Amino acid sequence: MLTRIPQVKDSVTLPERVAEQLRSMIIKGELKPGVQLPTEPELSVALNVSRGTLRAALDRLAYEGVIIRRRGVGTFVAEQPPVINNLNLNWGVTDVIRSMGATPGTADLQVSLETASHRVAERLDLAVGAPTVLIDRVRLADSRRVVFSRDVLPLNLMQTPEHEFSLAELEQFLLTHQSLYAFVKEKLLLEIHHAVSWLKPMTADRSVAEKLQIAVGSSILYIEQVDYDPSGDPLVLADEYHVAGVFTFTVYRASFAPG
Repeated sequence: MLTRIPQVKDSVTLPERVAEQLRSMIIKGELKPGVQLPTEPELSVALNVSRGTLRAALDRLAYEGVIIRRRGVGTFVAEQPPVINNLNLNWGVTDVIRSMGATPGTADLQVSLETASHRVAERLDLAVGAPTVLIDRVRLADSRRVVFSRDVLPLNLMQTPEHEFSLAELEQFLLTHQSLYAFVKEKLLLEIHHAVSWLKPMTADRSVAEKLQIAVGSSILYIEQVDYDPSGDPLVLADEYHVAGVFTFTVYRASFAPG
């Protein structure tokens, strides 16, 4: 019998959250490449954190190559920040492509109705055979094919109290805005709160190789992910096949000390 149960601690530290705030500002263009950051005292006040917390966050960003410190001069956003997809944070592929300074695009887009397979039904908490929307597309960074993705969402999510969205409307939104997350938020009025991902290195079979225009047997990274709303209900199942060497993925791993 347990005599003492330790409190649950947040797995993401404050310095990491501060680092992500600064990463987000860089991705959104609020901090441009090459711009000088405010001094540490000014930045710690603006972010409402201690100098020690800020310094730890800046250390992390400097290690990743997102910022550059010039002794006696100051701290600057890198001219070409590396493409780092922090798997502790639920970025969409569109955001990651933009973070590398490239323009996101779409090729081979197909939006169709499908019935839920056993795997889809299990992941999205549906009945086998339930109607779903399937989105197949290749994600472009400028003109380069970098990710082949298959997204599935329940068909009933396509209807809000004000409007029932057609597949054609979804397709047009994706061609214009690229981001499925943006469609879920702006059109379906749903919040993607968190996600669970499974990663597996693999080699490209013929169908994936043709989509990504790489050789059959090339190394790729496969990510299966389920996105959830704040109540824990699944919204989207994604299968993503990433070309090797395009993105760098990081995972924050907190130490665990029992007792």
